[in-house]
Order: sequence, then C-alpha cells, then structure tokens
Amino acid sequence: MTAMLVRDAVNALYAKLAARFSAETTRIAQFIERRLQAMLIGWAVLSLLAGGLKVLALVLAHPKLATPQHLPMLILPYLLIAAAPAAGFALTTRCFADGALAAQPVLRLARFGHWQSVAPEVARRDPNFGVSGLMTSLVAGLLLSLAMRMGEYILAMPAVPSMAPAWAVAVSRAMTVDLIFFSFLYAVCITMALRAAPLFPRMLLYTWLCDIAWQLAIARVTIDAGGVPSEVALPLQSYLVANIKKVLISMTIWLPYLLVSARVNLTFRQRTRRLA
Repeated sequence: MTAMLVRDAVNALYAKLAARFSAETTRIAQFIERRLQAMLIGWAVLSLLAGGLKVLALVLAHPKLATPQHLPMLILPYLLIAAAPAAGFALTTRCFADGALAAQPVLRLARFGHWQSVAPEVARRDPNFGVSGLMTSLVAGLLLSLAMRMGEYILAMPAVPSMAPAWAVAVSRAMTVDLIFFSFLYAVCITMALRAAPLFPRMLLYTWLCDIAWQLAIARVTIDAGGVPSEVALPLQSYLVANIKKVLISMTIWLPYLLVSARVNLTFRQRTRRLA
C-alpha cells in the first residue's frame, strides 16, 4: 500500500514537472519566433557597427586606403555578414509559409523505430506537435551558436585590405565566407524548425556536414597560402579544431534525438509510434 502511494506521488510529481517544462519551453519557443526578426535586425546593426569601427581603425592607420578603390571592398564583407541571416530567414519564410502544410519527402531516411503516418491536419492538432521541450533547446542552441560565431569573428578578425600579405588575405576571406555562409544556413535551419518544415532534420544534418568540411577547407587554404606566422597559425588551428569538435558534439547529442523523438517525428515527419 505504501509503495503504491509513493509510486502515485512520484508519477504525479513527474507529470507536474513535465507539464511545467513543456509549458515553459513552449513559451520560450514562441518568444523566439515572435522576436526572431528583431534578433536579425540586432545582428545586422551589431555587425555593421563592428565592421564600421574596424574599417575606420584601418583607414586611420593607413589613410591611403580611404579611396573609392579600396573602401567598397573593405565594407562589402560586413554588408554581406549583416544581410546573410536575414536572407536565410526571408527565403525560408517564403518557401514555408506560416501554417502551410508542406509535403513530406518521397524518400524516408529516418527508419529507426516503428511508425505509422497520420494526416497533416491530425498531426497539427496533436499537443505534441511543434517546437517545445528539447526541440526548444535545439533551436536556442542554434541561435546561441550564431551569436558566438559572430562574436568570435569580430574579436579575432581585423579588416584586411587586398594589398596585405597573401596569407592574411586568404585567412580573412576564408573566415568571412565561413561567417556569411553558415549564418545564412543556420538561420534557414532555425526558421525551418519554427515553421515545422519537413526537411528541417535533413537541412540541419547538411549544415553540420558542410560546417565540418569548411573548417577543413579553411585549414587547406591557409596551408596553400604559405607564410602564415606561427602566432597566427597556432590560434587558427585551435579555433578550427574547436569548431569541428563543437559540431561533432552537437551531432552526437542531437542526431539520435532527431531520429527517434516522438515530437520530432510527429512535427516534421507526420507520423506517430505504431502500437504493438
């Protein structure tokens, strides 16, 4: 009798905590969705402000760069950095309108578990549909990685003119392309998740794999450029290795979840667990 009472009390406590966690994560996800455009505007403002200060510092140190020939090429990278995530958001929003029922892919890649398909309308009415629970942690983590990526770039990379040493130009361009391309891709992933786009898990996997490949490509570009001082090469190597480790850790944590989570399968694959 006592054991039954304890079990009931534990179950009731677990249900209460689970309901509270679900409610809180749903609230956070809704906040992110409402404020995402404002966050992207903030990204643009900060990147333009930081870029403007870097270009100004360079021009003050080298006044001969303050010419129509050099200034546009110095400013262009920061304009692209400012626009990249907004472009990803706008493109994804256009492709996956809010509330629209996107078609499922013909070829199923996630085949773990026993599932049965449900109608899109039925899936959307299910309380487990949408970004909540651990899915909110994933989306918030992607946003945080975007902010950290820009912060690391702003702190580490000065404005580099085209007449700088070849290794400096190569490293600067590679790191700039890294920030532009992946701020675009991760913004696409975040928007796809918030809009329950069926291709979100595949897009996130593609982005992770591209991220790893590009870190290796930056290392190759740096080696090919030659002449990189050791005081630059060693921190850059540590930075690239750390980036690869972060992506691998994310894949290790989230890939199993994306494959077997009931919420993920309901939201993005419109299927539920098959009853035995």
